[in-house]
Amino acid sequence: MTNFTRKPAAPHLPVVPVRLAAADRAALLEHFKALDAEDRRLRFGLPLGDAALEAYVQRIDFEGDDVLVVHDEGLRIVAAIHVARAGSAAELGLSVLPGHRAEGVGSALFERAVMRIRNRGLGSVYIHCLVENAAMMHIARKLGMRVVREGAETDAYLALPPATAQTRWDEWVRDQQANAVKAIRQQARLSRALMGIFG
Repeated sequence: MTNFTRKPAAPHLPVVPVRLAAADRAALLEHFKALDAEDRRLRFGLPLGDAALEAYVQRIDFEGDDVLVVHDEGLRIVAAIHVARAGSAAELGLSVLPGHRAEGVGSALFERAVMRIRNRGLGSVYIHCLVENAAMMHIARKLGMRVVREGAETDAYLALPPATAQTRWDEWVRDQQANAVKAIRQQARLSRALMGIFG
């Protein structure tokens, strides 16, 4: 039996979700391409090829939707969640690279996405995935979502209360933390590159 118990994140990988912009499409595509066929099937419902992944990333509306990610120290995306807006609700799609599972990054992205959705005034969030995607369903149940199984697919739903001054403040603090962590990693990467040139 697979154990999906959340373990503390490794000290070298703070779990700090960052929002992407349209300029980050290439990095997001690289993340999806790093998934093998089975992981792509679980994430998208079928094992998409590279061309289909590229088309998917190109279709993402970074103005209406949100994409939240977790980076490693080299600023490689190790986990991503796409928050696709659909009227007054939002659908979530999550992917985590194999070497970073069971570190809490999936749960952190889900929690951050729900905060974002709530603060944008949407009333509910849902997940649609294959029945065998046990990791996704584990996170959904952990967040208190109502899970409904229909044949080979599963849906999970969560109604959200209205945003408050506190939830908006919490999101602002999270954004500042994310920007600081990203800046530190960018500086560290630049320092390593300069050391390689002049070292």
